[in-house]
Amino acid sequence: MTGATDYVSLARGVAEDAEMNELIEKFKPLLWALVASVCVSAAVFAQTGSGTVSGQVTDPSGAAIPAATATLTGPNHETKVTQTGEQGRYAFHSLAPGTYSVQISTQGFSTFMKSGLRVAAGHPLVVDTQLAVTMERQQVTVESENEHLSVSPEDNVGAVVLKGEALKSLSDDPDDLQAELQQLAGPAAGPNGGEIYIDGFSGGELPPKDAILEVRVNQNPFSAQYERLGYGRIDITTKPGYSKYHGSAFSYGNDSSFNSRNPFVTDQPGYHSEMFAGNVGGPIGKKVSFFFGMFHRSSDSTSIITPVVPTPAFDPNGMQVSQAIPSPSSRTNISPRLDFQLTNNNVLSVRYQRWSRNDTNAGLTEFSLPSQAYDSSGVSQRVQVSDTQVISARTVMQNRFEYRHFTNDQNPFNSDPEIHVIGAFTGGGSNSGTSLNTEDQYELQSLTSMTFGKHSLTYGGRVRHINQGVNSTNGFNGTYTFTGIKAYTIYQQGLAQGLTPAEIVAAGGGANQFSITAGNPIAEVNRLDYALYTEDTWRALPNLSLTLGMRFEGQTDIQDHFDIAPRIGIAWGIGGGGKASKTVLRAGGGIFYDRFDVDNILQAEQLNGVNQQRYVVNSPTFLPPGLPPINSIAGSATYPTVYRIGGQYEAPYVIEGAVGLERQVNKNIKTSLTYITTHGVRQFLTRNINAPLPGTFNPANPASGIRPFGNVGNIYQYESSGLYNENQLIANFNIRMGAALSLFGYYTLSYANTNAAGGSFPTNQYDLSQSYGSAAWITRNRFFVGGSAGLPYGFTFSPFLVFTSGRPYNVTLGDDYNGDSIFNDRPSFVPGACVTCSQPAVGYFNQNPAPGEALVPVNYYFGPDQFSMNARLSKTFGFGKEVESGRGGGFGGGGPHGHDREGLGGRGLSSGGGGPRFGSSSDRRFTLEVGVMAHNLFNKVNLGTPVGNITSRYFGLSNTLAGGFFNHQSANRMVDLFMRFSF
Repeated sequence: MTGATDYVSLARGVAEDAEMNELIEKFKPLLWALVASVCVSAAVFAQTGSGTVSGQVTDPSGAAIPAATATLTGPNHETKVTQTGEQGRYAFHSLAPGTYSVQISTQGFSTFMKSGLRVAAGHPLVVDTQLAVTMERQQVTVESENEHLSVSPEDNVGAVVLKGEALKSLSDDPDDLQAELQQLAGPAAGPNGGEIYIDGFSGGELPPKDAILEVRVNQNPFSAQYERLGYGRIDITTKPGYSKYHGSAFSYGNDSSFNSRNPFVTDQPGYHSEMFAGNVGGPIGKKVSFFFGMFHRSSDSTSIITPVVPTPAFDPNGMQVSQAIPSPSSRTNISPRLDFQLTNNNVLSVRYQRWSRNDTNAGLTEFSLPSQAYDSSGVSQRVQVSDTQVISARTVMQNRFEYRHFTNDQNPFNSDPEIHVIGAFTGGGSNSGTSLNTEDQYELQSLTSMTFGKHSLTYGGRVRHINQGVNSTNGFNGTYTFTGIKAYTIYQQGLAQGLTPAEIVAAGGGANQFSITAGNPIAEVNRLDYALYTEDTWRALPNLSLTLGMRFEGQTDIQDHFDIAPRIGIAWGIGGGGKASKTVLRAGGGIFYDRFDVDNILQAEQLNGVNQQRYVVNSPTFLPPGLPPINSIAGSATYPTVYRIGGQYEAPYVIEGAVGLERQVNKNIKTSLTYITTHGVRQFLTRNINAPLPGTFNPANPASGIRPFGNVGNIYQYESSGLYNENQLIANFNIRMGAALSLFGYYTLSYANTNAAGGSFPTNQYDLSQSYGSAAWITRNRFFVGGSAGLPYGFTFSPFLVFTSGRPYNVTLGDDYNGDSIFNDRPSFVPGACVTCSQPAVGYFNQNPAPGEALVPVNYYFGPDQFSMNARLSKTFGFGKEVESGRGGGFGGGGPHGHDREGLGGRGLSSGGGGPRFGSSSDRRFTLEVGVMAHNLFNKVNLGTPVGNITSRYFGLSNTLAGGFFNHQSANRMVDLFMRFSF
C-alpha cells in the first residue's frame, strides 16, 4: 500500500510540474512584457507640449540636502510643492508655458528664491542652488506641504502622511504601533481589510519605529499600481543612510504595578515588559551610506481564561472560573541598510531584516484550559534590493527585488485527544499538533514614470513566487466535540458511576462528534502570481485631472489565469476665480481582485484523501480519553473528509465606486465627505458539497441522509460563489493651527452584508441566501481623532482616540442538526419573542426549527460599544553644541511603492496629511526625550464580542476584553515609561 501511495504521490508531483511548466510557457509573453518594460524605459523619450523645472539642492560643502521644500508658483498664482529626494533633486513636470518663480527652503539654511523663470514647451529649465548655512534659531512650525487643495490623484484630503516629529506620537511597541496605524487608516472598503506595505512589498513584520522614514495612509485609493482599493492601505518607507552620523538609543518599560487589572480575573500574578532599541547611520566614503536599526522586547504578560467547567456536584450548568496564565514572549528585530550612489542619476539600496519571536503558553483563548497551550517560535528574514534611475528629465524608473524566508515551529504541551465542549471549554491536548512551517517568497517589481505634455504616465508589473512547506500533525491527536456543558457533565457523572460508554451515550452524555486526521504530515505547494499595470493622469485643465488605469493580473492553482481590472479617477476644482480652488469634487471607480491564498492551497494538498485522511464520526460509541486505531473506527457513521479547490473557482472581485467633496474651510482646516459603494461577486467560501440533502437527515440516526455523491464522506470545496455588498460614508477633517495644535480624524458609517465570511461555511450548504446578513467584521459607527499639541514648557501631548459601535455576532445552536458536520446551525424565533431587543435571551428562540422555517438572521445581534484613548506626553532636552543644519540625510530610493514624478525622493506631506512638525524639539547636538504613554487612559472596560452559542452559560454576554487597540488582555489600562537619547 505504501508503494502504491508513493507512486500516486510521484505521479501527482510529475503532473504538478507539468502544469507549472505549461503555465510558465503560457505566460512567457507576460513575463517578457515585464522585462521589456524595464528595458524600454531607458530608451523612451516622450514628446512634450509642456515644460519642466528641475534642479539639485546642496549645502556649502556640495553635499545633497534631502527633504528640502521646493515651491513653484506659476500663472494665476497656482502653486506646486514637492520635496527634494535623497540626492537633493527636485522636479516639476507638465508645466504650461508661462512665467514661474521657485522657492527652496529647509531648516538650518537660508531660503533661496528665483523669479522670472520662462517656461517653454520642450525646453526644460534647470535651477540648481547651494544653500548657505544660517546660525539663526528657527522656530519649529506646522505647515502643510500644500496649503491649498489639489486635484492630483494622490492629494486626496483623506490621505495622511506621518514623518519626522509626527511619528513620535505613535507607540514604540511594534504590536501597539500596528494597531494604531490600522485605526488611523480606518476601515477598508471591501471584505478583506487594509494592507500594509513596507518599502513597496506587502506583508512582513513592521520595522522598529526609529527605522521608519514616513507612513502614508489612504493615498490615491484607485491607483492601478495596487491590488486592492486604497482605503485602509498603509505604506511604510524605511530610513536610508545619512550623510552625517546620527543615531539614537531607546528604552521603555511597563510593570503591572502601573496598570489596572483585567476585570475578568481576581488573582493575577505580577508581570512586566521592557524594550530596548537603537539605530545609527552615516556615510561610508563619499558614495555609500548606511543605516542600522534594531530592537528587542521581552514581556511577562498573562493570558486570561474564563471557561465554564464541570462541578464536583455535577451541576448541569457547570461553573465559571477564571485564571491568569503566565505567557512570556520576546521579539527581536535587526535591520541594516546600505545605499550606494552609483552615478548622479542612479541609486542602489540594499536592506536586510531579521525578525524573530518566542512565545510560551501561546494559543490560549477565553474558553481554553491550560493544557491547550503550546510553545511557538518563528524567524522571518528578508533581503530587499531597490534600484532607482533618473533616465531623463521626464522618465524615472525603479526596479525592486525581495527574497523572504520564514519559519515557524510549534510544540504543544499535551498530545492527548482534544475535548471541545461548545460554549464552555476546550481541554485536553491542542489539536494544532507539532508543526514546522517554512515559506520562501521571491518578488520582482518594476515601475516607470514618464511625463509628456499634460500627461503623467506610470506603468510596471510584478511577479511573485511563493513556496510553502509544512510538517504538521494537526488533528492527529483527535477531537471529541460535545454540544454543551450539560452533555459533558452527564459523561463525567457516568464515568464516576462506572457506567459503560453505551450507557453514558444512552443517558445523553456522549460526544456528538469525533474527528481525527492521519497520514503523511509533510506537504509542499507553490504559487505564482503576476500583474501588469499602466496608468495615465491627464491634467486637462489647471483645476481638472483625469486618471485612467488598467491592471492585468492572475495566478496559478485556480482556473482563471488572467483578470482585467480597470480603474478611473477624476478630480475637479470648483470655482476659485483663477486662484487655487477651495472645493474639490473627486470620484473614482474600479475592479479589485483577491488572490487565492497559498494557505488554502496547502490545506487542499494536505487533506486530499491521499496525503492525509480525515475522518468524522457522528455520535461515537467510544469516549475520551481513549483514542481508537484508525482502522477500527470505520463504519456507517464514519465519514472521510477531504478538501478541494472547486473546478470553477475564479478569483473573487469587488466593484468599487466612490464620490467625495473636499473643502478648505480656511487656511487651518480641511474637510471631506466621501461615499463608497462596494459590490463583491464570486466571493470566497467553503461548502460541503456532499452534505445530506435538506430534510433527509435525522439527528437521532447519524447514518441517515441522502448525499449527492453517495456515502463517500464530506467534500469541503473552496468556491467563489458568495456575495458581498457594502455602503460607507466617511467624513475626514484636518486641523492645523501653528505649532500649538494639529488634529486629524474621521467618522465612518458602514453597512455591509455578505453570505461568504472569509472562507467559512454557510448554515445551509444548498441555500446561501440563509447565510446572507451583516458582515461580522463591520462596525456600524467609528470615530477617530489623532494628532499632537505643543504645551507650555516644551511638552508635547499626543492623543489617539477611537470610538466604535459594537460588532455583530451570530446566534447558534451549538449542534449539527443537518448532518453537514459543521456546528453553525441557527435557531428560529418563537412566536411573540422580542425580535428587536438588543440583548438576547434563551427564551426568544426555538432550538428545533422545522425544515423551511425562517431562521434568526445571521449576525443579527450587536456587541457592546468600545471607546479608548491612548495618550503620550513627552519632553525633549537638548545639550551640546548647536548643529549647523536642521536635518541630516543621505541618499536612498524613492517612496514605498515607487518614486514620485518629482524625483527620487519622497513627496512629503500630502494636502490631507498629518505629519506636521510640532512639540518639543531641539537644535542641539544631543537630545534626551523622556515621556509616558497610557493605553486606554480613562480605564474604560471594553468588552469583547458576546458569546452567541445558545447552550453556553455565557450566552449573550462577553467573557473577554476587546483587545487590539482598545486594551491588552493582561490589563485594562497600561502605562509605559520611555526614554530616548539621540545625536
